[in-house]
Amino acid sequence: MTSPQDKWWSLIIAVAGLKLAVTNNGPAVRGSNVTITATVIGYSGEGLKFEYWDNAEPHHQAEFYETSNTSQWTVEYPKDLYEAREYTVRVNLLKGFYGIWYLVTTSSTTFELTDSLNGHLVLNQNNLDRPNNFIAVNKPVHHYVKLPENEMDFLKQNASIIITYWFIDCMYIDQTTDFALNYTYQDVMTDHYIDALVVANNEPLPPITTTTTTTTTTTTTTTTTSTTTSTTTTSTTPKPTTSVPTTTSPKDNVTTNAPHSVAKRAASNETLKKNNAIKDFICHNSSIVPIGDSYTYGHYQQTVSVREPISSLNITGLNWLQHGDLLKLLVKYTGSPPFDYCTLYIPGQYNVTGNETCTVKTTTETNVIPLVHYFSDSDQHTVVVVIENVIGKTVSRATINIYKASVHAQLSVIVVPVAFCLVAVILVVFGIAYYQHRSRYTVEVADFDFGQQLHLDYKTFTERLRDSFRNALNFRHRDDTEPLTSDTRYDSMT
Repeated sequence: MTSPQDKWWSLIIAVAGLKLAVTNNGPAVRGSNVTITATVIGYSGEGLKFEYWDNAEPHHQAEFYETSNTSQWTVEYPKDLYEAREYTVRVNLLKGFYGIWYLVTTSSTTFELTDSLNGHLVLNQNNLDRPNNFIAVNKPVHHYVKLPENEMDFLKQNASIIITYWFIDCMYIDQTTDFALNYTYQDVMTDHYIDALVVANNEPLPPITTTTTTTTTTTTTTTTTSTTTSTTTTSTTPKPTTSVPTTTSPKDNVTTNAPHSVAKRAASNETLKKNNAIKDFICHNSSIVPIGDSYTYGHYQQTVSVREPISSLNITGLNWLQHGDLLKLLVKYTGSPPFDYCTLYIPGQYNVTGNETCTVKTTTETNVIPLVHYFSDSDQHTVVVVIENVIGKTVSRATINIYKASVHAQLSVIVVPVAFCLVAVILVVFGIAYYQHRSRYTVEVADFDFGQQLHLDYKTFTERLRDSFRNALNFRHRDDTEPLTSDTRYDSMT
């Protein structure tokens, strides 16, 4: 059986594990609601009690019993009762034990009530909210004011007319009723200053007028005793109808149907004067907004930088490489610098998804990137180039095929040496044959007549050379056509 001391000890351990986190959806404009959210960390399914109170005057307080770890409290702060400043809400977390609620922990949160609307100005291009203030040139930009949900509900319930005045570089551009403006910037590498002033008229719409119809009946009664005429007038008033608003002109008493129009009210002379006052407020940074106490406003500013997106991305170079050759590509593109790029070398065929990212980026100011790479294997590869600037990112690819070429000896390396060897062999063979032929038929003749004197005529070198050739040819011809005989060869010896 568990003793009371053990129960209290278990309770202390359970309580020590609970933590309370309190948040709010502020800041909020005066007159709107503020929601306080309390979340219990370490919740184990027990019943909890939440006590709320703030430091406002007059203050608010509430308590809720929950069987979950979350509790919410929504409080309205009317504009005529609460001023713009910081407020604090405290929350006590209590836990029950046999019908007794004891305090577990306390937490608090602080929010701010403001005189003006909150939110921010958003730039949207190509159906995407820009993550920065850079936009693409010559493409429509959708500007819109994004208000918190509680302030949008406040305007829907309390504002009769909501107009947003748009200024670009202190120039009045337009006024809209949907918090948005579409505009195209055509000058690249420039900056523009956007001002949006949201003005909500908290005055109620003009009351709906009713039409009263009066019917007049005239009755004439004639008797025979006298000639007296009496006239009786009876007025009947039917039940008023409120189906269609009407406007009565005092000049001709003609009734016309004219529904309430925001455009007509915005174009009145009073509104035009107000536009000039708002423009003075925007351009001259006046500290006093020229609108009445019955208006709620919000002023939003943004600096827009116009840049050119990356386009015309081309990758040129050889896509077929012999194994061992260097890859040399040239990447060309257009856009506004600076550029961050990286190159991915992926084996095989790869299809670009557009979601490729760079782990290591290189920054450049030029519009041309040379790529040099060596592939150690002979296979197909995909070169993926990722280039981005402040506007966006562009991804492109090039497929590279690497092949191995079989090495064959050139024909001239074989034919030329063999041909020269054959020529040399032929010359040697013919030389040997010619030498043997001359040795067979040559006979030396000795002339022992020493008393005979030679009578030689003087000849020049050219003449002697010519005679030598002639004698050699004549001798060869004689050897071939006149074979030697014993009678002719040895005549001089007999």
